[in-house]
Amino acid sequence: MLQERTTEAATALFSARELLRCDAATETLLAGLRKSPAQAFAVLLDLLRGKPFVEAISSRLPFDASAMLYDADVLKRLQAAREQGTPVALIHDLPEAWSEGIALYLDIDGKAHADVVPSYAAGAAEHKQPNIFAASRSNILRLVAKALRIHQWPKNALVFLPVLLSHRYLELAPVLASVIAFFAIGFAASTIYVINDLMDVSADRRHPSKRNRPFASGALPARYGFALAGLSLLSSICLCLLLPPLFAATLATYIGVNLLYTTYLKRKLLVDVLALSGSYTLRILAGNAATGIELSFWLLAFSIFMFFSLALVKRYVEMDTIGVHQPTEKRVMGRGYRYVDLEMLSQMGVASSFAAVLVLALYVERAGSTGLYSHPELIWLICPIVLYVVSRIWFLAKRGEMKDDPVAFILRDWRSHLMGAIVAGIVVAAAW
Repeated sequence: MLQERTTEAATALFSARELLRCDAATETLLAGLRKSPAQAFAVLLDLLRGKPFVEAISSRLPFDASAMLYDADVLKRLQAAREQGTPVALIHDLPEAWSEGIALYLDIDGKAHADVVPSYAAGAAEHKQPNIFAASRSNILRLVAKALRIHQWPKNALVFLPVLLSHRYLELAPVLASVIAFFAIGFAASTIYVINDLMDVSADRRHPSKRNRPFASGALPARYGFALAGLSLLSSICLCLLLPPLFAATLATYIGVNLLYTTYLKRKLLVDVLALSGSYTLRILAGNAATGIELSFWLLAFSIFMFFSLALVKRYVEMDTIGVHQPTEKRVMGRGYRYVDLEMLSQMGVASSFAAVLVLALYVERAGSTGLYSHPELIWLICPIVLYVVSRIWFLAKRGEMKDDPVAFILRDWRSHLMGAIVAGIVVAAAW
């Protein structure tokens, strides 16, 4: 690491390049794609003409110093110099607008160009940037898996519902099709996750838990996100070729809805939770498209109400976790909600979960006519279990004891696992 040098005993020099702990050029381009698409497109044209990457970006797109990640060790040395009463100056070894933005954000008045201290500037070219290839192989894989959010792939198990609920889990063809669909939609979801994290990197850095994500924390440079998203999408497309065309159409719809959510819909009141809940229902429809097994009206109705409730929980938790100092005016982290909307969100979410249980209860009346259950009356026992699970989720959310996605919470919660095992036992008993 560079150590600060002095041109005079009274001045401590810091490199603008050394201060940054992130891929500033790529992140500026991504911010431009969201805020100034026309200028971002002009940057791409400049790159095709052979203009250097950093120069093309800095000449057309605004630089937001407050959105960047800074090296904590260098900031500590900077603060120590100030506490000792030593004036500090910034070496402008980045594009002038970027260096000036950093100086303004960090309140550094002094300015020193790189050519004033050539030995120091030469060292600054080797500034501390994240380099995943310098890490161990296991750590690289861990970062990649975290960026792809492999831990959230269990959500994609919804594609198995058509096979399970039709009791065709002993047939090889539909099971194999469901497995392929699981991985295809998993890679598609990972593509969306990477794109979402790249587009939201500056907002994630201000979030109490999302700031630990690979791109937001600087552990994984943003430029690697393009490769990850591309490879993940390519894997999904290749798996699609093994399934019926209807599955490809369903998956394309899933990707389209989630891309719209990432780039636009997430900032729209209620439309965001409708898109979130719809993406879960699309997973079930993907299982139907892959296997050709017909879905019941009751399953789709239940899923719509249940996932709408869970999407509302997610938004409620997100809003409740982030402090708001102007409750009546300030919107929460770029969303379409205000702090006063919390109570309304919880009321809608609880009502939607109860509607899902009601749909399940109505289904019991028709379950005997499907021929799938010898004792359909046993399915009644599932209703209070589902009611317990969703009610408990809302209690924990209201208490502030849930800190993340409710679906992710269910996947980790032993009580939810126990309830799931009991439900599976009830379904088996009803079928026999």
